[in-house]
Amino acid sequence: MDIIVNQKKLISAVRIVEKAVSKNVSLPILNTILLKTDNNRLKLSATNLEIGINYWLGVKINENGEIAVPARIFSDFISNITDEKLSLAVKKNVIAINSEHYKTQILGMDTKDFPIIPQIKKEISFKINSQTLKTALISVLDSVSLSETRPELSGVYVNISTNRVELAATDSFRLSEKIIGLSDGKNKTCILPRNTVIEIIRISENIEGDLSLAISDNQVIVFGEDFEIISRLIDGHYPEYKRVIPEKFIALAKVNKTEFEKSIRMASIFSSSISDIKLKASKELMEISAKNSDRGEITADLACEIKNRPFEISVNYHYLLDGLKVLPTEHVILEFTGDGSPLVIKGDGQKDQTYVIMPLRS
Repeated sequence: MDIIVNQKKLISAVRIVEKAVSKNVSLPILNTILLKTDNNRLKLSATNLEIGINYWLGVKINENGEIAVPARIFSDFISNITDEKLSLAVKKNVIAINSEHYKTQILGMDTKDFPIIPQIKKEISFKINSQTLKTALISVLDSVSLSETRPELSGVYVNISTNRVELAATDSFRLSEKIIGLSDGKNKTCILPRNTVIEIIRISENIEGDLSLAISDNQVIVFGEDFEIISRLIDGHYPEYKRVIPEKFIALAKVNKTEFEKSIRMASIFSSSISDIKLKASKELMEISAKNSDRGEITADLACEIKNRPFEISVNYHYLLDGLKVLPTEHVILEFTGDGSPLVIKGDGQKDQTYVIMPLRS
């Protein structure tokens, strides 16, 4: 292989694929990035056997070839070069990287040992704006279970229909749902692993325009013009989460989100070991309180509009803040559905996003 490449474009590509590099001591090939000329472009690939990322980069090709290079060394070196153009030449598993001011040789590995990243038919299940998808995934990510006790809860549930896609996540203590309108969806369901969701969010930050998503029996591919993420799917049946979302409420309170968040953070200083705070909504006022036998206690008041009747409920403040931070509205609505029943939180006037928290025992 003998190519010439722009340094900034190369490091940008490396930063995208290197997140899929494994830190596997027993399989050193997983610690590498595969560089390969492909249809007049340079293809960079990395995989940890669960997620694979391919990225294509425009380069000047003098000679075709390929090599697997140690990701950490390769990334560190080209990140510190300030020269605009780099020459990459491969001979016998050694890559020579030359620029105006630098010359180096890095020992690579034989590409025959590099794992095959599966290819999925790109029969698009839906196409969506990258920033819309990123925002939607962020809104449900915190509710994904970090425990592997129930594997089906350790990912984001995706339910695609012809005119919408529903994203949901729950760890049994709280639940998030986000609905996105579509114009050309195909009926499919899957559970995306948490790490895959994180990678899609990360890559979407630097992608403009649309992304496409295609689902096979046990894998998913998310792709754009120059890249693709291929991931395994979580096997299992996702619980019928909609049954957890109450259809009716007993009382409703509307508060300013910024003031509400500030009061919660103040109260959290005095919460107990279970991170509990109490919300007490009465006529035109919400009282947020916490008590800790070792620290003291606090009561904070803020204005609220209430509908139906007063109510009070104890909740985990971490879960409450996680839900509030992804709601984009100035005011939020709290729907009280009864003693011992879930608290439903929505953005004021927002119908496409729902957050549910299970209460704590008083």
